[in-house]
Amino acid sequence: MQPDDLIQAYTSLFDREPTAFVEAPGRVNLIGEHTDYNGYPVLPMAIRRAIRIAVAPRDDIRVVVHAAEDRFKPCAFDVSDEIPRSEAGDWSNYVKAAVQK
Repeated sequence: MQPDDLIQAYTSLFDREPTAFVEAPGRVNLIGEHTDYNGYPVLPMAIRRAIRIAVAPRDDIRVVVHAAEDRFKPCAFDVSDEIPRSEAGDWSNYVKAAVQK
C-alpha cells in the first residue's frame, strides 16, 4: 500500500487523519544474521518491500491495530507490564512485544 493510500485508509477507518507516518525499508543480510552479534560484519541490503505505519495518539491506554491486508485480523489491547499474547504465529504478537512495558 502506498503512503497516500495508507493515510486515506487510516482516515476512513478512524474518522481522523494520522498524526505521524513512518516507513522503513525491508532488508536482507547477505552474510547472515548470526554473525553481527559475534562482532563480525554483515552486509544488510534494502529491498523493495517496506513497512509503513500511520498512527495517532489516544486519550487512554488502549492500542488498536489494523493491517492493510484483510488476512491479518485487527487487534486491540491495553498497555501494561503483562500484555497477554495472541495465539502462536499471530502477527499482533510483534506489536504487543514492542508496546509492552
